[in-house]
Amino acid sequence: MSLLEKPDAVTVGDFADGPDTMLWNPALTTKRWRRQVLRVFLARCLSARCAAGLLVLTLVLGTGATEAPGGALAIGGAIALLLSGLCDAGITAACFATDHQHGHRCPLERSPGEFFLRSDDFADLGAAAHRTAGLLIDLTGELHTTPVRDWLDPELPGRAHQAVWDALTRLSRTAPARRHAARLAELPGETDLAAATAAAIADFDALLDDLVFHLQGCVTLTREWEAKLRHAELVERTSAVQVELHAASIRPMVDVAEELPRSVFAYVTAARDLTGAGRFPWELPAAEPVP
Repeated sequence: MSLLEKPDAVTVGDFADGPDTMLWNPALTTKRWRRQVLRVFLARCLSARCAAGLLVLTLVLGTGATEAPGGALAIGGAIALLLSGLCDAGITAACFATDHQHGHRCPLERSPGEFFLRSDDFADLGAAAHRTAGLLIDLTGELHTTPVRDWLDPELPGRAHQAVWDALTRLSRTAPARRHAARLAELPGETDLAAATAAAIADFDALLDDLVFHLQGCVTLTREWEAKLRHAELVERTSAVQVELHAASIRPMVDVAEELPRSVFAYVTAARDLTGAGRFPWELPAAEPVP
């Protein structure tokens, strides 16, 4: 991914609590992303290192002490500080989409859900909701990265991305309702209210499961088509290999070599007879004459 291109639909980020999958907001435009990257780059350029380097450089150049040994050393140190600050700013900008081990100081995390959602954002909604959210994010990522994407409707990955983003946004909004349901369940005499709230939450989760089912159907079909294409490629490659093996056959050499033992046999047998060297091990003894 290019530094100035917005992230893919699903990426993996490094957070303080470990790596996690991230679903990016489909409404995020390349223009807005570039503004964010430029903003964080400029912010890092205003670090203490860059400021100190600029200050020393300005003082030395302003006093005209550049020809003195101390002035030359000061300029070298100032340049080193500036380069160090610029390198830090470049690395920060390059890792802007993946490095989130800095807490909520990052502009991408100041407003949860504005730029991305991560699977652990749903950990407080219960194990089932957390697992479903992670599965939806993974399925969306697979639809975007499938090798057979060129065979699909070009709009399908984007439509799935938007549907999952909208669903997970609404899922995050059910947190107060789930907490309220938990409180109702603990209150005596509120069984009917607790049951009604739990049923509404169950209906929401059932629709979420339906969304998972439909996306799994899409992914299953892409996997099957990928397997078909892979098999067709293997068949084509195997046929090409067989043709190459046939063209590289050594049958003519074997036919030539087939005559060689007879030639050698004739020569060594004649040499044996001429020299009286006796029979070879594979020859039977000559039959003795009958008196």
